[in-house]
Amino acid sequence: MARFDLQPLNRFATGSSASVRRPKEIACFSYDDTHHFHLDERSLRYYYPPRIGARLSKGFDTFQQLDDAADDHLDSLLKTIIDLERRTGSKCQADIITWRGMMTKIMATPFDMFNGYACFSTSAFVKTLIRS
Repeated sequence: MARFDLQPLNRFATGSSASVRRPKEIACFSYDDTHHFHLDERSLRYYYPPRIGARLSKGFDTFQQLDDAADDHLDSLLKTIIDLERRTGSKCQADIITWRGMMTKIMATPFDMFNGYACFSTSAFVKTLIRS
């Protein structure tokens, strides 16, 4: 795998840069308990911080490991974009389409000298998709 070194940062200072705007959700998809794809928010859950003294091991005895040998997240993202364009009747107008949390990784990269991550980009529909 190729590495993309960020230092020195001043090598990116030439030319114009794209404006950074607040991210916006354009569509969503879910996987159910059996990892079947759905074009809805059925798996969306709220996070509730545990109370002091909570048993953090609760649920480990019923945990079911997902077989993640097949990486179908990009396929699901593309299916979602296709559905969005079919429902709206127009092309998706976005500079970058990615998963929640990926932009945080990208924007924090110049300031994080210790942690690495894998980031792959794919050009599709004349857009660039970034995935982790």
